[in-house]
Amino acid sequence: MSETNQILVLANSSRAGRHCVAGKFVKQMEDGSYQAERWIRLNDPRDTDEGGVPYGDTCCRPGRAPLRPLDVIAVALQSPCNDLDHPEDWNYDPTRPWQYITSIEPRYLPTFTDTPAKIWHDGGDDRSVAAGFIPRMGSSAASLYLIKAPHGWSVTYWKEDSQYAPWPKTRRRLQFSYADARHDFSITDTAFIRRHMLFDNIEMYHRQTLQIPNPENTFFCLSLTKLSPNFSRAHYKICATIFET
Repeated sequence: MSETNQILVLANSSRAGRHCVAGKFVKQMEDGSYQAERWIRLNDPRDTDEGGVPYGDTCCRPGRAPLRPLDVIAVALQSPCNDLDHPEDWNYDPTRPWQYITSIEPRYLPTFTDTPAKIWHDGGDDRSVAAGFIPRMGSSAASLYLIKAPHGWSVTYWKEDSQYAPWPKTRRRLQFSYADARHDFSITDTAFIRRHMLFDNIEMYHRQTLQIPNPENTFFCLSLTKLSPNFSRAHYKICATIFET
């Protein structure tokens, strides 16, 4: 039996031809504001591999438009996935459409941010952590964070040949240091990519740095990928949303 919960959407990004939709459970207070609780990543129980959300399920805004980060929605949930490597994952009920409730203004983002002492780093590749890393985090296990952008962050982009396809691959990477550790995230925020026109007209092999107008007032929704047959040895670092406020 499913139970309906309210969720503040913090990510609706591309994921292997589907969408990765994640956010936080929220509760509306008497003054109309929202109080954030624990994280949730929505998992389609019909997809036995990645659990990605089909585009149609995200189209719950007025006029059947797809939802956006900072939307509050009501979703019928079935059960937690009980995945130790992705502890926030919940199966939703695909027979019950999601309902749009309202949208929250970006100025309230600091209310919902996380302030972990450190984020994912095991001394290896800046782009990933090894399988088993998340359970070893113990009581602080997490595969999702919303953080205020650290000082000195940057976005680089370029195009290069791909070993998996006959056409070039466009790379869009977010880099920053956090708690003295260097991190390198793949950007999957399609709205950010459209805003800054980071499409396939990028030069081959020429790394460029994006100029951001207001870098000090930016927030990142960060995620670790799920282990899958193609990526069974590592969780890769993803920036699912870049909030430019």
